[in-house]
Amino acid sequence: MENFNAKYVNPLSDWGFKRLFGTEMNKDLLLGFLRSLFPERGISDIAYLRNERQNLSERERDSVFDVVCTDPSGSQFVVEMQKRTQRYFRDRALYYAAYPIIEQAPKGSWNYRLKPVCVVGILNFAMEHEYGPEAGRWREKLIHRYRLREDETGEIMNSKLEFLYLEVGAFRKEISGSSPGTDKWMYVLKNLSRLEERPQALQERVFERLFEAAKIAAYTKEERNQYENDMMTENDYRNTIDYARDEGRQEGREAGLAEGKVEGKAEVARKMLAAGMPAEQITEFTGLTAEQLAALK
Repeated sequence: MENFNAKYVNPLSDWGFKRLFGTEMNKDLLLGFLRSLFPERGISDIAYLRNERQNLSERERDSVFDVVCTDPSGSQFVVEMQKRTQRYFRDRALYYAAYPIIEQAPKGSWNYRLKPVCVVGILNFAMEHEYGPEAGRWREKLIHRYRLREDETGEIMNSKLEFLYLEVGAFRKEISGSSPGTDKWMYVLKNLSRLEERPQALQERVFERLFEAAKIAAYTKEERNQYENDMMTENDYRNTIDYARDEGRQEGREAGLAEGKVEGKAEVARKMLAAGMPAEQITEFTGLTAEQLAALK
């Protein structure tokens, strides 16, 4: 559970992430983060873009990204903080990546030349992977870059779409002054709210700025209230999940037949619905199908 007496804001919270990386006054923090991830791009500056995208169908809701920005070359960066895994996680990432690509089409004739789109996912969990026979070689890898490639030769079919995921939740390393910049960022993203002072290993100016911007005592009363409310909502959510899991285990133990197990899951699902949890999360944790869940409403 979140420590409400922490000195620094938690960057893996909704409010904390958007405060540190999604505001104009802290633009230098996002710029430093992206430069660390993409040193080959020579990113000199960024400009924030509107982060609500209109879906192709009016029947669907707008999709909302955490942070969307562009550099002077026109490349777009979609940066999302994902606190917990979900079913079809990779499908969701691919679906959302389509918007900044499709939106590049102007009215009238067009030659289809695209600007690059990079989707950056900061994950507070470990991804599931299918490495095949070389699993041991990649097991400790926590930063993953994906592009469209030819299977046998590895030739890149198109370099305009790239996905980069950081498994911050699985990061366990200690850092030093000589650690790679990406390791330093993963360390601070995971541990910032637990720290009392800036570690000696984080002497770069961007980390000095990060600790300044994350100092809760410097926020206004209204800002502190917003952050605390966000943390209480997160804690309530975790409590609901823990309760649902415990109830599910208990129901599973008490119900020896398959029919009894389904009914036990249904009872847990009813409680989660009453708590206002999203249907997608409920199906994930109970194992019920969307049709079974709909029948309970």
